[in-house]
Amino acid sequence: MISKLGLIVAVALALPAHAEMQALDDATLSSMNGQGGVYLSGELSINKDGGVLWSKPASNVPSTWTAGQRSCATAGASTAENCGMRMAIRSEAAGGWYVLDNLKGVFSFEGLTLRTRTINSGFNGDGATFNQDVLEFGLPKEVKFKEGSFAFGVANQGGWQNKALSVANGGDPTYQQTNIFSAKIDGSIRMQGNVLIFPQN
Repeated sequence: MISKLGLIVAVALALPAHAEMQALDDATLSSMNGQGGVYLSGELSINKDGGVLWSKPASNVPSTWTAGQRSCATAGASTAENCGMRMAIRSEAAGGWYVLDNLKGVFSFEGLTLRTRTINSGFNGDGATFNQDVLEFGLPKEVKFKEGSFAFGVANQGGWQNKALSVANGGDPTYQQTNIFSAKIDGSIRMQGNVLIFPQN
């Protein structure tokens, strides 16, 4: 007795299979419309356990640290804390530095999209004149943060230096940084809308 599954497999094997790639001519291709894009979801961990440039000292007293040590705990805290990532931007050749310091934590998102979009209308009539493709980033509906933190400030150098140590010990007494604000984020942020990036010749 042949089982139903065996009969289906036998019939499928007996049928001829024809699948062949066929080239499309220009007329056929020009009549087709396509739409592409990227839909991203993920989770990123940024220096959650500290970065690689500095090790965590035993105490939170800057004068006792070696050149390769740094703590990002608040001043006067009883214990030291690992430091996160640091990004620095200098807007003028002879100017100071804007810094995003101690950036760390975990954040996840779902539904970040990337696609091209043709702008040929709207924008108070400028869209019709523009009539070009732009990049469109669709913001995710929700971004979740876990133990996220950062500080924004200004500094006279891009890289961090320990001003409490002498030059012989790897310090730089001339180093200055003023944090304008700092934040700790734990929770979710709801977002909507998109960001358009216009090309420029």
